[in-house]
Amino acid sequence: MAAAMDSRKRCVAAFLDEPSPAPPHLAKRGRFVPCAASMAPLPVLAPFDPLDAFRHVFPDANPRGLESCFAASGRDINAAVQAYRAQQARDALAHHLASAAADGDDERCAGVLVEQMGAATDVDDAKNRATWMLELIRNAAAERAAREAAAETTKLREANASLREHAELGAMETARLHEENAALRERTAAAERDGTVLKRGVLAQQRRYEEMERDAAAMRKKVSELEMANYVLNVRLRDADGCRFQAAYRGPDVF
Repeated sequence: MAAAMDSRKRCVAAFLDEPSPAPPHLAKRGRFVPCAASMAPLPVLAPFDPLDAFRHVFPDANPRGLESCFAASGRDINAAVQAYRAQQARDALAHHLASAAADGDDERCAGVLVEQMGAATDVDDAKNRATWMLELIRNAAAERAAREAAAETTKLREANASLREHAELGAMETARLHEENAALRERTAAAERDGTVLKRGVLAQQRRYEEMERDAAAMRKKVSELEMANYVLNVRLRDADGCRFQAAYRGPDVF
């Protein structure tokens, strides 16, 4: 048995020691020389970073939020992905519920409440969900009231500004009217003074006219008297002339 094993070893050693002839295609090409690229060292791969991989899963997310979620998940990428997706779903639900509450859509709010109560796993989960959603609804209602109050305040400020502008315009118009009234009062006073002067002038003219009328009446009376006197004198003169004519042509007295 041992002799057989020795003979096998010698056969194998002889096969290994004997140089085998090269293949024809390699013999024709000549001696094989390895290239430089095949002799270059293999690149060293960077170590796997789970946080960087987590960031690649959510490229549009806030980096700080991703880091905090990754740290809270114990640096487990699978747990972090699940937690962040749950957080996104929670944020979307919160946005939907807050939008419904801000719009005053009670039907949508009630639908979300019923849906979340149905998805609760136990009583504590239902209480937590209800507390969270009621807090969202209360905050949204407060924000809506604040926005409405701000809008009303803005409207009141605009109305006050408009009233103030109208009041200023009214004050300017009142001042202008006061100036016009003062000018009119001055004109009226000047007209009254002129009227008083004219009245005095008219009264003076009236007195002069009356005096002239009296003088004219006296003159007319005197003219009438003088005319009457002239008439009497003319009559007497005619009588005197007739007497002289009769005396001149009187015939002789006949006794």
